[in-house]
Amino acid sequence: MLLLKIALRPWRLAAFSQVFSSIAVGFLLLLAGFMYWMQSGLKPVLERLRAEQVITAYVAHDAEAAIQASVVDSIRLTLGAHPAEVKVVEPKDFVANLKSQFPDLGRELEDLGPEMEHVVPRYVSVSGVLPDSMLAEIRAVPGIESAESSKDRYHHVLGAFSALRWVARLLAGGLCLALLTGLIHLARSNAYLHRDALALMRLWGANEGILRVPGILSGLAVGWLGGLLACMGWITGGAWLARNIRSLSPMLRDMPLFTGELAWLLLAAGGLIGIVAGIFGGIAGSAAAAARPGQGR
Repeated sequence: MLLLKIALRPWRLAAFSQVFSSIAVGFLLLLAGFMYWMQSGLKPVLERLRAEQVITAYVAHDAEAAIQASVVDSIRLTLGAHPAEVKVVEPKDFVANLKSQFPDLGRELEDLGPEMEHVVPRYVSVSGVLPDSMLAEIRAVPGIESAESSKDRYHHVLGAFSALRWVARLLAGGLCLALLTGLIHLARSNAYLHRDALALMRLWGANEGILRVPGILSGLAVGWLGGLLACMGWITGGAWLARNIRSLSPMLRDMPLFTGELAWLLLAAGGLIGIVAGIFGGIAGSAAAAARPGQGR
């Protein structure tokens, strides 16, 4: 009980410093938690973008009718056991889809009449989880003039998301390092408020381990309170934040929704950082008590 009273002494003598430090700890922890959620949430997005692709295979106009009719069957045989959706898009279907977004352009194509089939391509859309070699195999199918994959179009997106994950990791690590540095500075400052009581305990014969306990408890109190604020902040706004991030793009739909485990992780992280900072504060408090004039060993 005596050690706890000594540990809480900074809360009596410098309450505003402890409270505002706890608020700063909570905010930085919440921000670091968001960075952690983002970098871990982008992992399934990247895995899906790397695995899934849409191959657009254009049917040659000069191919014989029998070859054009067998193109889909040949593609299905090429796919083998790979799960994929194969769909033939006729020129009229292409124009109908185009007309829903660009009415004027769609009507101009329809006005071409029979010539429309020579202007609008007929293609086969193959979508699913496919190996990288599938594009070359589909290009080799008789009757296919050319083929392209969505992987080629989204290559820059994969690079951007990968870079974003690394940036999020660096920011989360930097925030935790800045948080630890600030708490160590606070703990060393609190050590001078413990100095008189620790010097008296040293005269009573307390060893170094006992003298460091108040500093550790003081750091734990600030870190744990900050972790509690971060935990409450994530529980309150985490679901709203995750939902809005997922709604920014269809590619982000695989990001996880609100997870309560992260809230308790923030609470534990706050306490752990507080303990580490408190260890430095305890060492500083013990040294300050030893250096106090008239309070030698």
